[in-house]
Amino acid sequence: MLSITFIKLMKSKEKFISVITLIVGLILGFMLIFLTDYRFGKISTSEVSKKVKDLYELAFGTNVEIISVTEESNMYRVVAQATDSIGQKSVIEVYMSQDGKLVSDKIIKLDEFTANLIKQKDFIDCLDKKGLKVYGINTDNITQVQLGYVLGGSRFLNKIFVDCDVSIKQCLDNGIKVVPTIVYENKTYEGLKTLDWFENKTGCRFEKI
Repeated sequence: MLSITFIKLMKSKEKFISVITLIVGLILGFMLIFLTDYRFGKISTSEVSKKVKDLYELAFGTNVEIISVTEESNMYRVVAQATDSIGQKSVIEVYMSQDGKLVSDKIIKLDEFTANLIKQKDFIDCLDKKGLKVYGINTDNITQVQLGYVLGGSRFLNKIFVDCDVSIKQCLDNGIKVVPTIVYENKTYEGLKTLDWFENKTGCRFEKI
């Protein structure tokens, strides 16, 4: 009888210890969540909404309505709608740090940015292999449109761009009279060209993301 009573007692103790362990675990879990949010200063979504609304109404003097606040990559993504004095509406996308201290309407999404850089590099490398050159002047507005808007304005452009302010002799030797001028297959093409022109003329493709 003693042995059976002892066994029952031990089982009861084991159940009791298991229950206590479970309760302690739950308490520690809630404490961890609480401390994670407040130790590192994480603010609530309602506070985020108020901060963004107050900021944009102060900055632009317009009525701002918060549409949504979601968490994305350890930041708050806020979508809002602003209404100006004549009733026109525009959508605003803002990112705020979880402590509410940093805010920006320009966020680079790393994967998309990297993929776009690779496509730019591949496109310029293709033009370079085909022997295409863009002659221009860095301070010239139309040259800047050709390099920046049409060709993406990437750092890879130095493979195909010749600055006639710097390489004067090279430009004179190639008969450059107008900038920008494209030289391809020993032919010159003066003036601003579109992305389609580059693609159709060379067969190189630049697919924007």
